[in-house]
Amino acid sequence: MALSTTSTSPTDNLAKLPWEPHRLSHSKPSFDSQEMALASRKDLWHKFIIFDGALHSQTDVLHAVVTACEPEILIPIMYTIENKNKSTFLAKCNSTTIENMVKQGLCVVLPGGQELVMDIVLGFLSMHKLPLNTNRIIVQALRDRYEPVKKVFNLDDFENEKALGSIFCPISIPKILHFVLLCSKMGIMGSNREPRLPVRELSLKNNKITAIILFDKFFSYHLTKLDLRHNQILDVEYLRYFCEFKISELWLDGNPLCTRYTSSQEYVHAVKNVFPHLQKLDGVVIGIEKKFVPCIQSNYLGNGTKISLIKQFVRHFFTLYDQDDRIVMNGLYDKNAVYSMTLGTTTNHTYKEIIKTFSTNRNLLKFVDYAKCHEFLLWGPEKIISALQRQPPTLHNFKTFYIDLLNEGDNHIAISVQGLFSYRTLPCSPMLFNRTFIIVRKEDNEYCITNDQYYIDGTPASNSDVKFETKSAPKFSPTVLSVSEKEQLLRFLRELTTMNIRYCYKYLQDAEWDIRNAITMFMQHYAVNNVPPEAFQ
Repeated sequence: MALSTTSTSPTDNLAKLPWEPHRLSHSKPSFDSQEMALASRKDLWHKFIIFDGALHSQTDVLHAVVTACEPEILIPIMYTIENKNKSTFLAKCNSTTIENMVKQGLCVVLPGGQELVMDIVLGFLSMHKLPLNTNRIIVQALRDRYEPVKKVFNLDDFENEKALGSIFCPISIPKILHFVLLCSKMGIMGSNREPRLPVRELSLKNNKITAIILFDKFFSYHLTKLDLRHNQILDVEYLRYFCEFKISELWLDGNPLCTRYTSSQEYVHAVKNVFPHLQKLDGVVIGIEKKFVPCIQSNYLGNGTKISLIKQFVRHFFTLYDQDDRIVMNGLYDKNAVYSMTLGTTTNHTYKEIIKTFSTNRNLLKFVDYAKCHEFLLWGPEKIISALQRQPPTLHNFKTFYIDLLNEGDNHIAISVQGLFSYRTLPCSPMLFNRTFIIVRKEDNEYCITNDQYYIDGTPASNSDVKFETKSAPKFSPTVLSVSEKEQLLRFLRELTTMNIRYCYKYLQDAEWDIRNAITMFMQHYAVNNVPPEAFQ
């Protein structure tokens, strides 16, 4: 698929000629001169019909088709599942691309080895009926991902770029990456005739890249930082394309190649063999082996796919926890959630006074009566939130947080969060906490906490630069995101007021689902006998 230009060509004149759609069938694949002429027209969209395509993932199907077209380029758009067995997409391409597909019997092979057959309807739709310029859209998306001042080019997870819409453009395929970089020259440099892209930092995270195979010189020699985290690169030798650049900072963690080496020294040696100017690898400054420092990461977040969820959860949870009234946390905990807390050793008098307010300390080393061990393991959101409400108001410092993803599955994650917090109403130094959560996905794509283990170090964080400041609770405007969360609020209000569901729903709706306002309204009405008897029937 060539880049569009403003000059005219013989194929442009074909746009004025009438045509009839023609179907190439997998049952009898052929490609004569008439079909070749139709396939060559740039003003027509061709329709690809994949049989049994609906039984497999969209990405696998399209990736198999695009790969089968090599060395030519195919950019699919508008992938659609038409019925339980058939899927389709549209594309413009040259006759060589179609000819390559016909030579393969209009058959493609999925990653698992399954074979899918297809039909192609040449000239299915004209450009006038679907005036979509894929090149222009890709160029604009690339322009938006470039920072001209810092010369940073971010191509992270480009296949899922929202600006592409229905365009499938996987840069894990070398020919597609080559095409995208050609588009980048148009998007970034425009009419500038400089031969290379002015890029200092290039980020290609989360693109399923297995190797960088490019034959053109796309980047200027100012390229010094390269981020290839969370791809599928098996060997550092597959990155030889970049050896001519003075790459001083490189990120490779999250690739299979990282597991090939028995020691950190061996890993560093292999990488420096390809990147001789390297000074920083995976965030760690490297030098001679005697001065080697093992790789340490501030946060471990797995392959990066759960970063957005984890960040959203941590910010949401601790903002709610820092409110004056922790009743707003209702809805965060699953109906079968378990909560326990442990206090470390205390040395300061002020801290000892604080700790007296924690009647649920489950520190087994401090237990005298082990019968209370089970008693201090709280079950259910009502008991948990009630215990949290009795704890002094806090203020957490998000800048000090370290987060580790301990385990993840299709429907759950387990994370550990540690950092510093202060008590807002007490003049004492910040303290260290550690909190381990197990979070499970429920209906409506909502996540709830099923296990919350809370540990507070009783020793003040004396080495911390964070000082105590008297502040109010962070601002928070409650919003309801799902049906199941509304059901939890209804259940909570019903247990608290003994009203029936219909009246609980009315109070919550009038309060715009703010549970505190709903309770306040109920208490005001109840005090003046303004709640009708049928509300309790």
